This record gives sequence, C-alpha cells and structure tokens, in this order.
Amino acid sequence: MDIAWILEQLSAAPTRAGLWLASSFLLAGFTSGLARLFAPGLERTVRVVRWVSLPYLGLVVGDLSPRSMGVSYLDWSLGLRVGLVVLAGMLALLVIVRIWLHSERGLPPGERSAGPFSLMMWIESSAQEFHWCFLRGASLDLLISLPAPDQVVQYWSTWLGAALAVPGVILHSRGNSNRLISAAILLSTTSLFLYTRNFWLSWLLHASIRAVLQWRQPPAQRQPRPN
Repeated sequence: MDIAWILEQLSAAPTRAGLWLASSFLLAGFTSGLARLFAPGLERTVRVVRWVSLPYLGLVVGDLSPRSMGVSYLDWSLGLRVGLVVLAGMLALLVIVRIWLHSERGLPPGERSAGPFSLMMWIESSAQEFHWCFLRGASLDLLISLPAPDQVVQYWSTWLGAALAVPGVILHSRGNSNRLISAAILLSTTSLFLYTRNFWLSWLLHASIRAVLQWRQPPAQRQPRPN
C-alpha cells in the first residue's frame, strides 16, 4: 500500500509539474556552467535549446498541459479583445522606456543594450516566451489542487511563473538597459497571459516590444565640408 501511495503521488499533476520546474532550474545551472567552461561562444545557443526542449519534452510525455501553457484550446475571441487593449497600453510604456534608452549613449560598452534586433534575437525572444509560458503553466498545474476558486489559482500561478523567470532575466541579460527591457517584456506578457491564457499572443507582444526597443537607426554619414 505504501508503494502504491507513493506511485500515486508521483503521478499526480502537481508533483509532475514540480518535478519539471525543479528540472528546469537544475538544467539551467548545469548547461550554463558547461557552456561557460567549454564553449562560451555557444552559451546563447545552448540557452535557447534548453528553453524550448524541456517544455516540449514535457508536452510530448504528457506531464505538462498545453492548455495551462496557452499552446492549444484557446479562446481567440476573448484573447483578441483583451490583446488589443494591452497592446494599446504597452505603447505608453514603450515611449517611456525608449526615452530612457537614449540616455545610455554615455555609458561604457558593457552597459549598453545588445544592439539592433536580428534574426537570432527573434529566435531567442520566441524561445524565451515559450519558456516563460512553461513556467506559468507548470505553476498552474502545481497549484491546481489548492482549495481556492479557479480564478484565484490562475492569478497567483501566473505571477508565480513570472517570479520564477526573474532570476533568468537578471543573469542572462547583459547591461542595465537589457535588464530593463526584459523586465518590461516579462511584466507586459505576464499581464496579457493572465487574461488570455494564450502563448501566441504573448509571443507576438514579446517579439514586438523587443523589436521596437532594440531598433537602432543607422548612423548618419557626415557630409564632407566644401573647401
């Protein structure tokens, strides 16, 4: 009976979700340490692969819920209505942050943002948002058995997932401006996910904010003075 009870507890949704969350943090430290030690140039690629592969494996095995992660079984009518409101609100935030970024011209190179938006940055943004939705969804599966209304559980699990993403934002972002951008994206996409439970809308918002805030105008060429 004891063995059967242990197996039953291990097969429960909260336990499985907790194991995947713990595995994510352990794998993050392990892969980051190996990449920095043996292949510093591949650390970014290794991080992107980890962000995607672990949640995808959890979905394939069946331990993670695609509904909790916002991948499928979506209410698009509600998502689009709320998404438009959130996108409009983000425009004001983008203006404020964009103005602040102009003040980094006098900072040393190590404190500046990572340069213009590129294909690799788009891939990294997509993988990061997928990982954040994994943290939110696994947190929901972890708290689903609490004796509380579904709305309360969804609310706190979404912000718990955001809190679990904060260490990665601090450690993986280079420079204060990048940390500010990542924190703003995490706050905005978490707010959107809270009301829509939609990974695809969160991904669209994530990539859009990143593209706008990392956009750089090409330097103007100086015209030679006439003799």
